[in-house]
Amino acid sequence: MPIRHRSIKQVRRDRLKGFMDRRIVQAIGHPVREHILAVLNERTASPTEIGDELGLDVAAFYKHVQILEELGCIECVESRPVRGFNERFFRARATLLFDDAAWRRVPATLRRDICCDLLQAISDDAAAALRSGRLGRGEPEHVSWTTGVVDARGRAEIVELLDATLDRLIEVQRESAERLAGESESGTPVTFALLGFEADPTASKAAVSRGPGPVRWRRRRPASVRSAGR
Repeated sequence: MPIRHRSIKQVRRDRLKGFMDRRIVQAIGHPVREHILAVLNERTASPTEIGDELGLDVAAFYKHVQILEELGCIECVESRPVRGFNERFFRARATLLFDDAAWRRVPATLRRDICCDLLQAISDDAAAALRSGRLGRGEPEHVSWTTGVVDARGRAEIVELLDATLDRLIEVQRESAERLAGESESGTPVTFALLGFEADPTASKAAVSRGPGPVRWRRRRPASVRSAGR
């Protein structure tokens, strides 16, 4: 007869199933830590800068910076005199990502919640950019929507391509952060969203047709600009 424990604390941790690194759970277990980590995945910043953006005194949330540093999620890359004291500047050590195996282990209900949160964030960013006139004003940007029908191999190849693009985007962010750290330029806030999913055929007429789907609208940088950095 199996032993019945009266408390979850009596169950050995290695018998409990998990779907993500415990450090990630602790890192994003507070909305302020999640915000700090999101900012430092985008750029190098100091706690004071983050506090100014939130309208918070550094003392009110610095413990969360310390927790993230202790967990190894962020690292100090520079310390320089600001406002009469040495201010530390941080960046994220790694972007929090689920690989395919980890994503499959996430409960289906939570996967849907994560997708909803991401789509809401993308929608909010795009709407704010439209309201402010930044999206569609002619600066280098890309907006597209492409539908179609592919076989299993084609779907796998597309996802692999999106994954590779994300890896390169992260590299570009880090390279930009390193350049900006030694310059007076503040940088440009940007949003890049990648989506690739099985469509509901009742919601898209293009999904029931063969061949490439229509590109609804696309704006790319001029070819001369795209190739300038190669």
